[in-house]
Amino acid sequence: MNFRRIEWIFMMAFVVLDIFLVYMFVQTSSSDTSTKSSSDTATTVIREMRDDNISFSNPSSNEGTGYYIAGNNDSGLKQYLGQLTEQTPRLVTTSKLTSLLHTTMAVDKDHPQVDLDAFVKQATNVIHGDQYVYSAALSSSSDYVYVQKVADGEIMTGTGQLHLLVNKNHQLISYTQSYVNNVKTLREKAVTISEKKALVALYQYNQVSNNSRIVWGKLGYTRLLKLKDSSVYVPTWLFAVKSKNSANYSLHRINAFTGAAMKTGSTEAATEDASSESSTAGMIWQVAS
Repeated sequence: MNFRRIEWIFMMAFVVLDIFLVYMFVQTSSSDTSTKSSSDTATTVIREMRDDNISFSNPSSNEGTGYYIAGNNDSGLKQYLGQLTEQTPRLVTTSKLTSLLHTTMAVDKDHPQVDLDAFVKQATNVIHGDQYVYSAALSSSSDYVYVQKVADGEIMTGTGQLHLLVNKNHQLISYTQSYVNNVKTLREKAVTISEKKALVALYQYNQVSNNSRIVWGKLGYTRLLKLKDSSVYVPTWLFAVKSKNSANYSLHRINAFTGAAMKTGSTEAATEDASSESSTAGMIWQVAS
């Protein structure tokens, strides 16, 4: 047996192993440095925002997950109109209907969600009602908003929402509904940026001015791309911002995958996507472009 040859093979194996370990150490150190640098930058920007009199709650540093999803632009609500009773439904577009109740329904002033949940979950009242959940952030005392559940999140703009309209006597009188039909995930689940990183991006893209207040931040799905028959949705950080010199709120979007600011592609899309935000919380909402 050639012991010298065996000795040489072992020596080469150790050399290769040493090189590999050194490479992994450098990569890990580089990654740690990059992460630390990113964290330091975010902390610095957050401090700058405070210095600019921008008020907000401490944002979370936890990352999340989400999908690219697609759904039909035609809501498919038309084929289910026959199941609705004691109301007069009318399709406004292929993606939205409005309905006027024949008899108003009393809503508890202090605990409206209890009554409204019961109404929404009844199949003869609302089509696919069990696929919506209440959103306090988007609701006001006269417009209670329910958002459509999709994948592992919720649709936070007007293409998949239910608006229950309550009059000053605390009676439910009508509702409008939009629905994203035939929802499918397009890719494997991926990591989304944290609220803190999204807030930093909001500031760096000049989407929030000095002396303003960030009322809330939510992670949900909004439309990224509208095609002829379908639309693509992406996880999005939405921030409601109120300027010191305005009574209005504005809604700003940060792509939760890329960290890029999202702008409305057209007036038509802006109107459709923003319909849920108008009059929210008793205020006038404006979509940031």
